[in-house]
Formats: sequence, structure tokens, C-alpha cells
Amino acid sequence: MKQIIEIDINNKFDLIDKYNEKKASKEFIKYIIKKAQQLKNKQEKIVINNKCNIDKDIAKIIKDGLKEERDEILEEHYTNNVKQIFLLMLGITFIFLSTLIDEELIWKEILMISGWVPMWETIEIELFSDVNGRRKTKIIKKLLNSEMVIKSIE
Repeated sequence: MKQIIEIDINNKFDLIDKYNEKKASKEFIKYIIKKAQQLKNKQEKIVINNKCNIDKDIAKIIKDGLKEERDEILEEHYTNNVKQIFLLMLGITFIFLSTLIDEELIWKEILMISGWVPMWETIEIELFSDVNGRRKTKIIKKLLNSEMVIKSIE
């Protein structure tokens, strides 16, 4: 059974970015993704009620907006990966330096703590940011493959 995401476009700027008429607005794309998240893992059908008679290809604008959002998420994922590698190397370096100090000095403990903090940050990025990004990417992929019906309502 298909779940239906029904969206009313009352104004041209409900769909289109007010600074670039070839792109969908960020708020609109985020709204569609939020609605799809609420439907869980069921297949969607998107019904767009065009109440303002936009003469553009609405389906193409929406799909391009979803692809752009997916690309931004993938770019953020890449940035997070680079950040994680840097933090992990920094943490390992500090922990290694702390093992080189033989005496029980405060500096040994400071280096040890300074090593664990970036390593925990790496884990936090993996558990929260990357998981949310993967979830959104999966939802966007499902939305891109879903059926889209445009109804002109006057």
C-alpha cells in the first residue's frame, strides 16, 4: 500500500526559491523529507496540488531540489570523514606522547585527557551526524524513486 504525501502549493514561493526561480526552496525540500520520515519505510506517492498555476515543470524542480539536498549531505559526510581522521590522529598522537613520560606528572595526565577528547569527538560525529545523514540520504533516494502526481487546482 502506498502512503501519500500531499502538498498544496498556494503561492509560487511555496515551491520556488525566491532568489532563483530554477530551484526549489530549501524549506519545501525539508518539508517533503520530514513528511517522508513520518511515513517510516513505506513506499510514497507524492501528490502536489498546484493552486497557483505554476507553468514550470514542478516534478523536475522537486527532483532537482532533492538531488541537490542529497549532494549537500554527501559533501557534509565527506567533510566529517576528513575531520574524523584528523581528530583520531590527533588523539593517538597525544596518547602516545603521554606514554613517553615516565614520571607521574600532571603533564602526562593532561596529554592523556587531551588525547581522549578528540577520539570521543570522532565517535560522536560517527554516531550522530553520519547516522542522520545516511538516514536522510536513504529517504531522499526513496523520494526520488517515488511516483509524483501534479494536480492543477483552480
